[in-house]
Amino acid sequence: MDFEGDKFAETKILSTDKEIIEETKKANPVVIAIDAPLSSGNRKCDYDLKIYGALPLSLKSMEILAERGIKISNELKTEKFNVIEVFATATAKILGFHNKSRTAEQKELIKVIKGIDKRLLKKDEIDAVFCAITAYLYYFGKATEVGDERGKVLIPKI
Repeated sequence: MDFEGDKFAETKILSTDKEIIEETKKANPVVIAIDAPLSSGNRKCDYDLKIYGALPLSLKSMEILAERGIKISNELKTEKFNVIEVFATATAKILGFHNKSRTAEQKELIKVIKGIDKRLLKKDEIDAVFCAITAYLYYFGKATEVGDERGKVLIPKI
């Protein structure tokens, strides 16, 4: 994947849905990529993405994540934002960045994206950078949908 040119990423630690929604509205992005299920039920995309480590929505933690993702995305969609579902781990693996060490992953990201803090980022912050990368690729037609009408996840085209 070619990441030439000026790419810039900034992360923030936000806790509440309200904070996330307010900061997102302030940023006014063209595309919002959410690393959480944006639909519920038995989804083909989750089965298809198992090779990248996707967890089933039958797990309580995933059910809670889906409820939160759906709530946030619905609120943003009412404001006419373009919201997509992504899977940060799949993006990291497909693009060759995935590493069990956050430090190693971050060092590789710093090589291609300006503005990433030198401090060790939290896992959620690194995932947010991969969400932004997926949104960027989607915007430029370099992402593909996995799934069907019950749920679609965007990942980088291989």
